[in-house]
Amino acid sequence: MKATLVCGSPRRKTGNSAFLLDALACKLEGRAEVELRHAVARPSEENERTAELAAASDALVVAFPLYVDGVPASLYEALERIGERVRAAGAPPRLHLVANNGFYDARQNELAIEMLWLWGDACGLPRGRAVAVGAGEMSQVAPMGHGPSKNLGRAFDRLADDIVAGRGGETVFVEPNFPRFLYRLSAHRMWRKQAKANGLASCDLKRCAPDD
Repeated sequence: MKATLVCGSPRRKTGNSAFLLDALACKLEGRAEVELRHAVARPSEENERTAELAAASDALVVAFPLYVDGVPASLYEALERIGERVRAAGAPPRLHLVANNGFYDARQNELAIEMLWLWGDACGLPRGRAVAVGAGEMSQVAPMGHGPSKNLGRAFDRLADDIVAGRGGETVFVEPNFPRFLYRLSAHRMWRKQAKANGLASCDLKRCAPDD
């Protein structure tokens, strides 16, 4: 079978979305012919090629980071091109989704996932599996399937099996094997460190902008 994996992050190769797709590609190795692509925010030959590959695939996997509870604008142009091609395809690929965000709660991705399901419905793409990943920055701190990424590894094993089998299922919500309160403490420490580097005190982070 053929699977096209599309990274919708503007960070391309350095972001969590790219990392997650690389991990998925490894799990599909020997089981599927995989093409890993990156969405481009403007009309391009790269997006046209991605759309061509997607239309000729059995599975299309779109990975993206959450932007204001929605889909990043950098992905829209590629989706337009893919939509045009798959509508004309005799046998459109099954759509699978991977969404990640910096919040601890994976369910924060739920609305954005539904947005892309509706896009897929409009393009005639059968629904596959979606994996929603919380605390996205923690995805890269340990090998998938180990330590804080133990749940993530299990979810991606399931996703890979579904892709190969050509089946769908309910969204899998994945949060790290790491206490929520420690995650919040780590985040607060990062914000304070950045504030200090920019000449601000911790109390400045809570200051509201004056009314116009």
